[in-house]
Amino acid sequence: MAFHLSLNFEQTEESCIMKNVTSRVVNLTPLLILFLCSLALTKASSAASYVNVFVNLPAYSAQDTSSPAMDNTPTTLDSLTNFQTNSNTMLSSGLPSPAHLLLLKQEGVVRVIDLIPGNRSEEISIVNELGMQYHNIPVAWTNPQVSDFLNYSAYMSLHRPEEGKVLTHCKLNWRGAVFTYLYRITVLSEDEKTAKQDLLAIWQPNSTWFAFMNKVIEHHNAANQTRIVTTVEPNLDAQNQ
Repeated sequence: MAFHLSLNFEQTEESCIMKNVTSRVVNLTPLLILFLCSLALTKASSAASYVNVFVNLPAYSAQDTSSPAMDNTPTTLDSLTNFQTNSNTMLSSGLPSPAHLLLLKQEGVVRVIDLIPGNRSEEISIVNELGMQYHNIPVAWTNPQVSDFLNYSAYMSLHRPEEGKVLTHCKLNWRGAVFTYLYRITVLSEDEKTAKQDLLAIWQPNSTWFAFMNKVIEHHNAANQTRIVTTVEPNLDAQNQ
C-alpha cells in the first residue's frame, strides 16, 4: 500500500511537472511567434531599404570623384557645367553625365567631340548606345598643340548642318571654349568679337592657352593668306589653372 501510494505520488508529481512545462510552452508560444514575426519584418524592412538605396542611386561617371548625391530632381541642361550654345549647330560644355547626353541627343546632337585625355571607354559606350558619333582628341591641359586643333577641324568638317548639332566638351569647357572660339574665327570666319564674348563668358585663358591660340591663328593665316587677329588678352594671374 505504501509502495502504491508512493508510486501514485511520483506519477502525480511527474504529471504535474509535465503539465507545468507544457503550460509554460503553451504560454510562451504566442510570444515566440510574435518575436519571430517581428524579427522577419525587421529583416524584410532592412532589405527593402537597401534595395531602395541601390535602385535610386544616380548614374556615376568614372571621371567624377565626388560622392553621388541622393537627389530625385530631374536632370536638365541647366545643370550641365558651363553649357553654351555657340551657334545653331554648335554646342559646348563641361563633362556631361549619361542623363545629360540623353537630353543632348533629344536636343538634336548627332556628334560629340571629347577633348579629355585618358580612358574614355565609358563615354564612348554611352554615346554609341544613343546612336551619336563620337570623337576623342586627348588635349593635354598644360601643353595644347596646333595639331590638336587641326584634328578638331577635321572632325568638324565631317559634320553637315542639316544633320543636327555638334557638342564639343571637356571637363569644365575651358578647352572647349578655346577650340570653339578658334574654329569660329578661322574656319567659319565669324566676327572675332562675337566669338570672344562666348569665350570670356566661360573663362579668360592663361598664358599657356593664349600662346596656343596665337599659334593656331598664325598657322591658319599662313596657310590661307588671311590676317585674323585675336583681341583676347591672357589672364596672367591664372598660370596654374
